[in-house]
Amino acid sequence: MNKENPKKNKKSFEYYIAQRKEEFRCQYDHERSWENLQYKLEKRRKRRISLYCVAASAALLFLILGISHIFSLHNNTQNKEAVVAAVISFPETGSRKAILTLENGEKVDLSVKKGTISNVNSTVINNNANQLLTYKKVEEVSSTPQINTLAIPRGGEYQLILSDGTRIWMNAESLLRYPTSFVGEKREVFLEGEAFFEVAKDAKHPFIVHTNRHSVEVLGTSFNISAYPDYKVYTTLAEGRIKVSTAKVSVVLNPDQQAVIELDNDDIVTRDVPAYLFTSWAKGNYEFRNTSLSEIVAQLSRWYNVDIYFKNESLKDKRFAGIIFRDEELNFAIEVIERVSNVHFTREGETIYIEDKHE
Repeated sequence: MNKENPKKNKKSFEYYIAQRKEEFRCQYDHERSWENLQYKLEKRRKRRISLYCVAASAALLFLILGISHIFSLHNNTQNKEAVVAAVISFPETGSRKAILTLENGEKVDLSVKKGTISNVNSTVINNNANQLLTYKKVEEVSSTPQINTLAIPRGGEYQLILSDGTRIWMNAESLLRYPTSFVGEKREVFLEGEAFFEVAKDAKHPFIVHTNRHSVEVLGTSFNISAYPDYKVYTTLAEGRIKVSTAKVSVVLNPDQQAVIELDNDDIVTRDVPAYLFTSWAKGNYEFRNTSLSEIVAQLSRWYNVDIYFKNESLKDKRFAGIIFRDEELNFAIEVIERVSNVHFTREGETIYIEDKHE
């Protein structure tokens, strides 16, 4: 990835995401056609303040006009109830939060603590106002670097830069153990959960990510690892080359390839995939294509710190295509899924259930 002009890249990416949001909001309900609603909206359009997206569906109009305005335009009682349930019942959002555990066992809440955290073993640890944790080696270190642990709870995410310049995006419900500075011939870290890595190039010191099921060895590249307990392990390469190994076999991946390790064995299956589908979460949006509802629900549960259960187990295998944005409330994700499927989300206290719309 281009690091020469990060401000320009950031602005370009933000513009791209904004465009994708508008395109998707205008597209997915339009294609699923709420003909009744759109017909009425079109009739009233000239009497209203100009809308910036005439083809937008109810999901977008809720955000612009408000629920009361939708009620005045739509007489379908069932749709009204669905709208109210979606907007009122699912306000959860994700946030930047993490717990850092230092070598001495001290725990630091990074959502509260800002600035310099520690200056031990010739390494400065800083948590800035943008919620980015950085490690900087200021002089030669001893042969026994201290180990830190970064734990991301459900509903959280965080970024950190290791002492070698490697940048890591940590997803919800994930844990990373790493040295405050690297010594020796290898740069090694341990991951549980999901993270996206941009590894600083250093041909003399390979970078190795260990999980409970496998290891990934690189010199300098970008890749994603999803290694949650009780799920398949996915390693997806965006740039460069990596070596993926289990106790049984090793494979080398090229860009836009993925290694999959099943739950019941150490075999590795490789496949060609669009890498961005598996790395986009690090930039704030989760794109899915022909993805099972069970996988989507697992991601939503981690992102928004909610418990979601299926009333009908067969719904887990339903497959969808779409895009969900991390900075939106859970409402948006639920609206996307309900509009393009025959499932319905309900809430009982703190628990969310998925059922067939016909039930």
